[in-house]
Formats: sequence, structure tokens, C-alpha cells
Amino acid sequence: MYAISYQLSAISYQLSAISYQLSAISYQLSANVLRALALMGKSPDFKFSLISQS
Repeated sequence: MYAISYQLSAISYQLSAISYQLSAISYQLSANVLRALALMGKSPDFKFSLISQS
């Protein structure tokens, strides 16, 4: 019984690590998108309109 609970806790730990990596990847992607939008439209009005739409 103890081995099963240990395996389950190890699996849940791995899953949380995977979800953490996924959130870090999505954060990097959104930062890159915002940077690309900032490069495309130098004016702040253009950037803010795009951000508010999403």
C-alpha cells in the first residue's frame, strides 16, 4: 500500500513539473508574440488596441 501511494505521489510530482514547463513555454511564446507586435507597430496606440482585443 505504501509503494502504491509513493508511486502516485511521484506521478503527481512529474505531472506538476510538466505543467510548470508548459506554463513557462506558453509564457515565453506570449512574450515573443508581444515583442513581435511591438516591433510591427511602433506606436503605443496600435499595441494597446491589439492587447485589449485579445
